[in-house]
Amino acid sequence: LDNEVKKLTDEIETKEAKATVKIDGKDTSFRFLSVLISNEDNRAKRKKMDKARGRIIEKVNVIRKKRIERLHELSQELGYNDYISLFRDVKGIDFDALEVLMKDFLNRTEALYTKKMEQAGKSIGITLKEAKTYDIAYLLRAKGFDKHFPKKKVVSVLKNTLLGLDIDLDKQKNITLDVEARKKKSPRAFTAPIKVPDDVMLVIMPHGGQDDYRSMLHEGGHAVHFAYTSKELPFEYRNLGDNSVTESYAFLFDYLPTDKNWLHEFIGTADKDFLDFAFLRKLFSLRRYAAKLSYELRLHAGDVKEMDKMYKATLEDALKFEHKENRYLMDLDDGFYASSYLRAWIFEAQLRSLLKDKYGSRWFSDPEAGKFLRELWSHGQKYDVEELAQMVGYHGLDINPLIKEIEENLK
Repeated sequence: LDNEVKKLTDEIETKEAKATVKIDGKDTSFRFLSVLISNEDNRAKRKKMDKARGRIIEKVNVIRKKRIERLHELSQELGYNDYISLFRDVKGIDFDALEVLMKDFLNRTEALYTKKMEQAGKSIGITLKEAKTYDIAYLLRAKGFDKHFPKKKVVSVLKNTLLGLDIDLDKQKNITLDVEARKKKSPRAFTAPIKVPDDVMLVIMPHGGQDDYRSMLHEGGHAVHFAYTSKELPFEYRNLGDNSVTESYAFLFDYLPTDKNWLHEFIGTADKDFLDFAFLRKLFSLRRYAAKLSYELRLHAGDVKEMDKMYKATLEDALKFEHKENRYLMDLDDGFYASSYLRAWIFEAQLRSLLKDKYGSRWFSDPEAGKFLRELWSHGQKYDVEELAQMVGYHGLDINPLIKEIEENLK
């Protein structure tokens, strides 16, 4: 599928990388706009930048639509009824059952989410009903906590965290960090497992604050997973399989800033307001991806026409603030990747609970915990998250620990 649409994919990437807009008389790259929006204190300026960004998105949507339609055609050419059937088979995931589970999650957390987001909105002077996507980007940037998360320490915090697990990143020659801020660099952090486990690239464009730390820790989780995958495994187990697995390990590190013990040790504070924010952000992300899964199941069921309205309605129902219709093809990952994130969130909560039980509340500073994790990582993605959950002592995936954690920390 990727190979058949590679020209369209390249055209999208090239147009986005080259696109610029005038901001305050200066040419600003399209990809850097999202960073500027999340950092802009002036709401009118955020709106102006978001509008300029939207114009470019609409131009690129013409190509994105062709790409999606071609992927749908290819799915049928491969003998499947549709794109959903193909990926249900390839991933081995019951998307419908997962959607039902996440709709229950949305119902169970709706009152708590709405209450806490309303409270958070007051900090930037807006109600949830008034909020736009560019306001929420600014809110979640959480600049007020920057004093705790200086940009210059983001790499050292990852390295020191891993040292506690007896992993020395400086000696880890198969992991390369790209942390340079370049204007045309993608603002979305990612890890490229170029040759597992010999060549792993962690890429991030720092823009300041707690989000940099979470992104660095998240990608660090991916990187060590790939770097410690056994060389002896067949190609399939090193490079393919259930991506919920690597996302689980990424989330395990990503959510260390929700742990007051980790915050004390590596940040030097355990600000109660920050902890509240961190759990609200986690709840926001879960609700957002639950909505994305529902939307994608509608998008890939047939005609792309009118799906912009479906995107707007579905995201707004879950998140309670305005979404632009023109993001309906950009806010999308191939192959129902949202399902991998959702399953990873569920397993990560189980895995972290296990680590605390086995190695104590400061498991992240115990070399024995590192040894346990390296053993799990050595399997690559040979097993899916349900099998891993059973391997470490659970009956399977259970969403209740995740809901309990959120409810106990967002009272």
